[in-house]
Amino acid sequence: MRESEYVKNTSIRHRKTYGQFFTPSPVARLMAQWILKDEPKTIIDPAFGLGIFYDEVMSLKPNYIAKFVGYEIDSNIFTYLDKDNRKTNLKIFNSNYLEANHNNKYDAVICNPPYLRFQNFLNRHNILPIIEKQVGEKIAGYSNISSIFLVKALSELNENGNLAFIMPFEFFNTGYGREIKKILTKNYLLKQIVIFYNEKEIFPDATTTVCVLLCKKDKKRNAIKITKIESIDNLYQIADIDDYYHKKIGLSDLPPDKKWTPILMSLFSSSITPYGFVKLSFYGSFTRGIATGANSFFSLKKEKIIKLGIGKDNICKCVTKSSQIRKPIFTEEDFVEIYNFDKPVYCLNVADASNNEIQKYIKYGEDCGYNKRYLTRMRNPWYKIERRTPAPILFGVFNRGRVKVVRNFTDAINFTCFHCFYPNIFGINLIDKIFIYLLSNIGQDIIRINKRTYGDNLDKFEPGDLNKSLAPSQYQFEMITDKEVKEIIEIAKNNEGMAIEMSNFLIERITNK
Repeated sequence: MRESEYVKNTSIRHRKTYGQFFTPSPVARLMAQWILKDEPKTIIDPAFGLGIFYDEVMSLKPNYIAKFVGYEIDSNIFTYLDKDNRKTNLKIFNSNYLEANHNNKYDAVICNPPYLRFQNFLNRHNILPIIEKQVGEKIAGYSNISSIFLVKALSELNENGNLAFIMPFEFFNTGYGREIKKILTKNYLLKQIVIFYNEKEIFPDATTTVCVLLCKKDKKRNAIKITKIESIDNLYQIADIDDYYHKKIGLSDLPPDKKWTPILMSLFSSSITPYGFVKLSFYGSFTRGIATGANSFFSLKKEKIIKLGIGKDNICKCVTKSSQIRKPIFTEEDFVEIYNFDKPVYCLNVADASNNEIQKYIKYGEDCGYNKRYLTRMRNPWYKIERRTPAPILFGVFNRGRVKVVRNFTDAINFTCFHCFYPNIFGINLIDKIFIYLLSNIGQDIIRINKRTYGDNLDKFEPGDLNKSLAPSQYQFEMITDKEVKEIIEIAKNNEGMAIEMSNFLIERITNK
């Protein structure tokens, strides 16, 4: 009841400012069971919130006399805490756990930390060196705050103590996660990972995909248990999370410098990467689209171009939004159609700054303050965009379900809504074959191994993720004829479903050899 009341009376903006999303009761109970295994005398919750973990601990052990300490930075949340049922064993500090210099250690830690980038934390430059000294490890300054919470909490865990932490799944694949994974594995702390498959049912308010880490500071080198939770009902059936797991994986199979998501997902997948495949970077490289720093200024519609009197010498064709391309094949005819619908498919590309109309528009931009934004003020002059050539293959940055792959037959460049694939000498003559591989179900499954997963089934890819993905070798691509590929491309202009089926047939020919 407290949660629904709090959410009802608190703005989304406020909750986002503090990175708040609340833990479902069955998940909190699972975590509480873990930390209570060895009857801890002291427990800490570094992000107390509305006290769900304290409530579950007291529900499981009604007469428990362990000292429970909580930290909560949001003073607004205190008015919603259940003071009537609060025991004398609870002490809550209205302060930031990361700034707490209490020099205490605890028998158990349980936490659902805030989900914010550490760069957004104003006092980070003072806090980070203190925490690094405390844990004896270097921590990336661009970490998610949840990772900083985890590292600090682990350092304050007593010998043989237990820790249960909710973490964003993305840290398994990110650069900042490397040091966190190193801490978890080199000290044999990580004992179990709980993965939620039907996440939206279990965490309806989460803005990122999450997992639960279960740790114990016992210095024992155990295989890590992997638990897969399919539904809320699944959670209610678990009597002891320590005994409920589906797979085990050795510490040596989870190296800190590797992405863990594909390793973990492969435990539950029957698909095997086909023999002989090579990295996509063998054929070229993916790079992000053009970052203008002020898309509303740089992107131009037909009506606006005519009204401003900007000549063609100072603009260029440009895909500014992912939604502008709805088919896997993008032709000049498609571009003209979008342009005539008055969509912003041109970009300011100043070649003649002495032009009167251009000078007026630049002045307008400066009056609006576009020249003072982060990216624009780094450029000289501020209105000059990156020099790019059109990419033959465009790849969706954010995707739900199928990954958006586009064969670009226009001379349009693109903003950051798409990543661009630029072939090298090995890939220049294989562009169409690479495209149908990426369009096929097999290609999509292999590419998605390197995805970063966020909330609501939203997947994100970085250029580096794509460059490391696998594709058929040159020899394998020779099994597909140019005629077959061209036929698929023609069909894809009007019938994506049939083109996918035909692509599947050709790629299966490769993988079955």
